[in-house]
Amino acid sequence: MGTPTEAPAKKNGKAQVVAARPFVTGTRTLESEVYTQTVTQNTGTQALTPYEFQVDGYLAGALISVTATTAGNAATTAFKADGPFSVLSSIIFEDIGGKQVMGPITGWNLYVLNRFGGFVYNADVKANATYTVTSGAGTTGGSYRFVMRLPIQVRRRDGMASLPNRNASATFKIKMVVSPIVDVYSTAPTNAPSVKVEVQQHGWATSDNRDYKGSAVAPTPNGVGSLMYTDLETIQLGAGKFNQRMATFGGLLRLLVFELRDSNGSRSQGESDWPTLFEVEIDKVKVYSRSPVVWDTFMAEDYGLSNTAESVTATNTKINGTKVLHWLDDFGLQPGAENSFRYQPVTPSTAIQLSGSVGGSGAHTLTVLKNYMSPVNDDPRQLTGGR
Repeated sequence: MGTPTEAPAKKNGKAQVVAARPFVTGTRTLESEVYTQTVTQNTGTQALTPYEFQVDGYLAGALISVTATTAGNAATTAFKADGPFSVLSSIIFEDIGGKQVMGPITGWNLYVLNRFGGFVYNADVKANATYTVTSGAGTTGGSYRFVMRLPIQVRRRDGMASLPNRNASATFKIKMVVSPIVDVYSTAPTNAPSVKVEVQQHGWATSDNRDYKGSAVAPTPNGVGSLMYTDLETIQLGAGKFNQRMATFGGLLRLLVFELRDSNGSRSQGESDWPTLFEVEIDKVKVYSRSPVVWDTFMAEDYGLSNTAESVTATNTKINGTKVLHWLDDFGLQPGAENSFRYQPVTPSTAIQLSGSVGGSGAHTLTVLKNYMSPVNDDPRQLTGGR
């Protein structure tokens, strides 16, 4: 999208084009919290009522808040490695035509996307002041609360990729499923928790096309009509050497998150079994060849990860069995300081080949979380102000 302009001004008798100011200078932020549903977790899955976004100007995203409350507990409760985020076994964000833009992913996947996607400054949900978790044998053992972001826009500074949201007969939706209690706890509380799920949406009002001084303002967010997709690919691997081609897709890659688990679903063992050299080849060109130590070093530099062991309470730690490739720092040092110039183009004919040698024994699962942009009219300049 080119930069909108005002009517030409004149200087020394010559017409001059005056660039319009950014969209965010002529609008206001909008927030609404209108969804609450509570269920008692049990041994099965429970689909929640879909959340239909309220109609406003442009949709930027949502906050999903989960509060689990126990009472009368006498067990020495403990959480699984993915807990408590694994309370959500499926999250799907659908566009107005019912197409899946995000998901299906799990609550754990969304935690990882929040952690590494570059959407906010304090990106570890566990480091948020609202995060609480109670383990042990107390009467409220097994209780917890967390709030995660479901991202739709990419950049807050210009609202890039916020979605037009003005049709009450065709709404965006979030669909969520609460998992069985066994997915959250290694030792469950005596009484199953009550799980309350709330959604707060946020966005931008329709622009007045003028700022408060009457200067022209861009009428829409940057890249309007573009979509940010997040989906998950699962690859089954045995111990030993592998040479695996990823499934084809098309878009501009922002982020890839690789996660290795053993046959018991353990990321900790996946960390131990991680290939001593993991290689990524794109269209027969080897672009990454990394040992775990080098990879962890890059991630620590980019995301400020500490050497504290991962737990349900430790913050900003390295996540076991998880490695990240990102293209989110062409504007600054921290991922999320991005102008979208570094996104990696991928077409359905692009061959992305993964190779290495998995340690340990038996079956392993490698999941790949893919976060990528589909620019309007398939034009990457739509994401970069026409440049």
